[in-house]
Amino acid sequence: MTSATGAHAAPPVEASTIGIDGFALADGTEVALRLAYTRSGPPEGPAYLLLHGYAGSHHALDLRARASDAGWASAWAGPGKALDTDVRHVITVNLPGSAYGSGWDGIVDGHASVAGMAGAIATLMDKLGIGRIEGVIGYSFGGYVAMQLKTDFPDRVGRVLAICTAWQGRGKPDDIVRLKLLDSPDKRKQFRQSVLMQSGLKAYMERSGPAAASRELARLQAWAEEFTAEALWRLRAAAIDFRLEQCPPDTELLYASSDTLFPPPEPAPPNARIIATPLGHQSLLYEPMIWSPYIDTWLRQVQN
Repeated sequence: MTSATGAHAAPPVEASTIGIDGFALADGTEVALRLAYTRSGPPEGPAYLLLHGYAGSHHALDLRARASDAGWASAWAGPGKALDTDVRHVITVNLPGSAYGSGWDGIVDGHASVAGMAGAIATLMDKLGIGRIEGVIGYSFGGYVAMQLKTDFPDRVGRVLAICTAWQGRGKPDDIVRLKLLDSPDKRKQFRQSVLMQSGLKAYMERSGPAAASRELARLQAWAEEFTAEALWRLRAAAIDFRLEQCPPDTELLYASSDTLFPPPEPAPPNARIIATPLGHQSLLYEPMIWSPYIDTWLRQVQN
């Protein structure tokens, strides 16, 4: 069986979960963590890690997964694509506290830190027998974890591509109270739609027409039924606490020119690239093919 490019198709995306006993939450409380992840491509190939955004899932490559954003990276990741699973071993991780499988029981008010998330990924790598990750791609919140991983485990991480993110987190303590009140799908949909309309959805619907608008609103409704208030506030609490002193070495930054959540710095540093788009923070998801050449270039640099 071959892919559309003529390359041999990679094995199906394998979804699984591991347990990590004694995982320390941000306040030091230890819990038994369930860490959900996927892997695809040859296990003997060079390892790459792909990390999702704040409200996203780790089902970046699998269009068949039960998640409203399933396959969100499949335009540029998969057999014969820029992040080629015919030759690379690609792992994705659901970040602890999110709503797609990574969590714990018994502690209601606790949240994981970004450093704790990076440590959990290092433990996963140990259990999978992966000594070194050649490259990490982190989008939005996932960029926090990618840069933390590089900072804490510099000898185990080659390079980082941090997309629409920063090395200091967003949010304020008042957000936590507000997010805890989003205890129904209708409330979560209203919250998320408000954020998205200011982050690229409005421009996307105006540009793409009624059918695309209807599809995205249906996706938003599905997300509101999948995600939880607990996941929203726990991840936001982690973001509020996240702060690195500097961008770690061997990190390239990709920004969307119209992003209001993570505006491109002025002047842009040498390790930054800015993609011209009216679709703001959501551009990577709404028009992935304009990002693919930049990702491909970065991957070639890693390979070399």
